[in-house]
Formats: sequence, C-alpha cells, structure tokens
Amino acid sequence: MNNNCGIIKDLLPLYADGVCSEESRKAVEEHIAGCSECRSELENINKDIAVPAVKDAGAVKRIKRRIRTEKIVAGLAAGAVILGGLSFLAVWLINTDRSMDMEKYHITENVTVTEHDGALWLNVKGTASSFSLVYPTLSDTDGDHFGYGKGFEKEKKNGMGYTLKQRRIDSFAFTEMGSAEPFERKIKDISELDESIRKIFYYDDVNNKEYILWERD
Repeated sequence: MNNNCGIIKDLLPLYADGVCSEESRKAVEEHIAGCSECRSELENINKDIAVPAVKDAGAVKRIKRRIRTEKIVAGLAAGAVILGGLSFLAVWLINTDRSMDMEKYHITENVTVTEHDGALWLNVKGTASSFSLVYPTLSDTDGDHFGYGKGFEKEKKNGMGYTLKQRRIDSFAFTEMGSAEPFERKIKDISELDESIRKIFYYDDVNNKEYILWERD
C-alpha cells in the first residue's frame, strides 16, 4: 500500500455513494485502476450497500404480501360471521311463532265459534286466516291459563281457549294476507265436551285477556 491508499480509502465511501467532488472522483478512479487493494475495498463497500437494499426490498414485499393476505382472511372471516348471523336470523324468523296482533288482524271480528252438526267449530276468516298455528289453552276459575305461568289448577278448569300464532317473518308482511272464505276447525262434539267447560274463548296472551266465543246455556 502506497501513501495515497490511506487518502483514497477515506474517499471510497463518498465515491461509492456518489457524493464526492469531481476531482476526488477522478483521483479515486485513477488510483483504483492501478491498486488492486483499494479496488477490492471499493467492491466490498458496494456489496455492503447493495445487499441490504435487496434484502429490504424482499422484506417489504413479504410484509405487503402478509398484510394483503391478512386483509383477505379478515374479510372472509367477517363475511362468514355476517352470513352466519343472517342465516341464524332467517331460521329464527321462519321457525319461531308469535301471537297475532289483535288489532292488525281484526281478531275479534274474524274469529268465531259456531255450533252445528252436534259439535262446536272454530271459524277463522279474513286476515286472521293467515295464521300458522292454533295454540290451545285452558282457563280456571281463578283466571289462570294452562301453558302460561304456573298458577293454573286443573281441578278448577272452566273454559277452553285458543290463540292464533304466525311465523315471525309473516308479521313483517306489507300487504294483507288471508281469505274471505272462513277456515273451519272442529273443536269437539258437544256431547263429549267436559261438563266443567262452561265457555270457549279467544285468549289474547299478550294482554292476558279473554274474548268469549261461546258459552253454555
């Protein structure tokens, strides 16, 4: 190593970064043209600069790819949760019942009991005929109802009642459904009706109120 090598080596980092003066650049190039040691030193400096850049670029790509993958997974997971929630809601709306609204379906006008052919018949017409289930109950002399609470006493029963139910999803209908023709369902032959049953009624289980449809003479 000659006396100029020390100076050139000090300039090599600046030369590699391209920030040295024009005179310094020329001096470095002239020196490394004939000095293998300084030329090798420059090659090492260039490697140290270039390699991390390549590694950093690869790391950035991996990070971006990972973030993109995580976003896709998160989106799919969120979509699955939403879809699952909507499916559960749809099943719940379709497969659970609720009592029909007394005013909306004109229950007191559309539900009656008639007596013919020696039997009692439950008649349902109009918008009330869009029901999906007839839920029966019994009443006792204390005003308690079987199936609602724990107060009902069988020994005191005095009436039979009915409540119309519909699927929860049907309660959101914007147009009135039903039929002008009455739906008729046999309750029981009068001769077979328990003597303790003194009345047939419609039971508004929301407001705990009875609407008498038939009474014994």
